[in-house]
Amino acid sequence: MRWTTGVSLTLVTVVALGCSSSSPTAPPAKADASTAALWSRITVLSSARSSGATSAAVIDGFRVHPDPGDDGVIHAFEGENVVVNATDIATRPPAAQSFLVVNWGDGPNQRVGCGPCRMDHPYAAGRYTLIASLDGAPGDRSISVPVEISPQREKRVALFPSFGFIPSSLTLGSTGYLVLPIALPAGVTITDLALFCTPPDVVLPDFVNPPQPFPDGIGLPFLANQVGTCQFSLSGTGPQGPFTETSTLTVTQ
Repeated sequence: MRWTTGVSLTLVTVVALGCSSSSPTAPPAKADASTAALWSRITVLSSARSSGATSAAVIDGFRVHPDPGDDGVIHAFEGENVVVNATDIATRPPAAQSFLVVNWGDGPNQRVGCGPCRMDHPYAAGRYTLIASLDGAPGDRSISVPVEISPQREKRVALFPSFGFIPSSLTLGSTGYLVLPIALPAGVTITDLALFCTPPDVVLPDFVNPPQPFPDGIGLPFLANQVGTCQFSLSGTGPQGPFTETSTLTVTQ
């Protein structure tokens, strides 16, 4: 896959490994041609796990990230957030709203409605026990997972000045940009790109408005259509070997 500079860049169709995929909803008749052309090249994944895209582990219906290791422990570094998401097991209207409750092991319980049904948390170095439960849903659903946090590792310099969702958090009805790099560093090649949202229509491409320039990148406009999360992943190879860059969007009420 190659990027060329300029708004009229061409994206080679992304290969989604081992999964079904679909393109964004067809643009309206008066769509901006450059926006529609770019969005038409992005594969929207229906399954993050089967596609090989970065995804969260599922423990009794709760999604956690990073994935636990073979020892059952979530391993992370200082400065990296641990994520819990209970969207898959939350109640749906007309049932009463359910709530995600998390005790991270280093402070009091935290509670959020579903809605977002998702929380993240940074840790200091040490070992903790993360306990998550879902209130207001049928049955007694809870998990307990050990977490081990190592001292902060050396921060890797970002490959791209602009990449992913900008901004990374939006409210319903707001406009954001999905930024693709168009000027690649020397020796860097892009091999795979994937977009996965829960629920699937968290974002809708804004075909009417043109792409916007970002430093060494181009931003595809979109509308925050549903409460939920999206993950955009870009993989490739560079002077230091294979890499994956990810960007996460959260849409709230």
